[in-house]
Amino acid sequence: MTPNVLALYALVALTVALAVGYLGRYTIPRPPVGRMVGADIAVMVTALVVLPFAYLHVPAGVVVSIFGLVVLTLAQLTLAPVLGGRWAMITALALCAADVAAYLAGLPLALLVVNDALLILLVVGVVNLWAQAAVTPAQIAALAAALTVYDTLATGMSSLTADFVQRMQGLPFAPVLATSHGPNPSLIGLGDCLMLSVWPVVALRAYGKAAAWAAAGLEAVLLAASIAFVLTGGRPMPLLTVLGPLIVAQWLYWRRWLARTTPPPARPLIDRALQVANADAPAGVWVALSPSGTPVAEGATPGLARREARLSGAKEPPVVWRLQE
Repeated sequence: MTPNVLALYALVALTVALAVGYLGRYTIPRPPVGRMVGADIAVMVTALVVLPFAYLHVPAGVVVSIFGLVVLTLAQLTLAPVLGGRWAMITALALCAADVAAYLAGLPLALLVVNDALLILLVVGVVNLWAQAAVTPAQIAALAAALTVYDTLATGMSSLTADFVQRMQGLPFAPVLATSHGPNPSLIGLGDCLMLSVWPVVALRAYGKAAAWAAAGLEAVLLAASIAFVLTGGRPMPLLTVLGPLIVAQWLYWRRWLARTTPPPARPLIDRALQVANADAPAGVWVALSPSGTPVAEGATPGLARREARLSGAKEPPVVWRLQE
């Protein structure tokens, strides 16, 4: 069991590395849906919570067909910038066909390898699509917090996740990254892979390399702890129960760090108005400034300040500020 668990650790690390490496090198073609907003996060959480319940009561053939269509689409989108549209579709179709053929031929090792390759492509594609849709660290933190509650209930306190994985185990397009099946499988769910991969990417875009390396390092420690837990306890660990709060804590830290280290924005007109207030004019006076920041007139109201500016011969429309104490 130990070699299988260590191989799974390596596959997860490879998935995260590919997701980060893909960022900035390739742009996935996507529909013009704009930026990701809070409602999109709510929809994703609802889908992730509801779908396992639905799939437990839907025929296996329907579940495989749905996952197969999703995997084919995302694999083609992920490969398109690398291979070109036509070759990306051919490669995605070949991988999906190989997954089904391995299942029908009763080749579990081939099924495992092809399914893992497809899942890694899916994770890399989804993570970079989210990044292109300008998903924010706050949105990922909210998603992580919601999934923490769900994973604690579904994996740690009930058999929902175990029942779902057991049903999908050994089928093509199973939403798990696995190195072995059977009585003691070594696998990790799609949701765990997505959250492990998306946070370093979002941290890199929002906060820089230091945040991305810190995220990767903390995830490596968490995965090592989860492996030790599985090997010693013999039961699955609800990874998001720990990963979710870890992502939220990093978001809070880096947000505060960014606010502390970012210099205030340049405000030449406001700064000039404050200089005038300190030097020449009493508080409450409206000062008309030229676009270059030179005071051209004063007035008790904005209208009077603009009128005085016109009478003074100002050639360009002034910017008017009210001086405060």
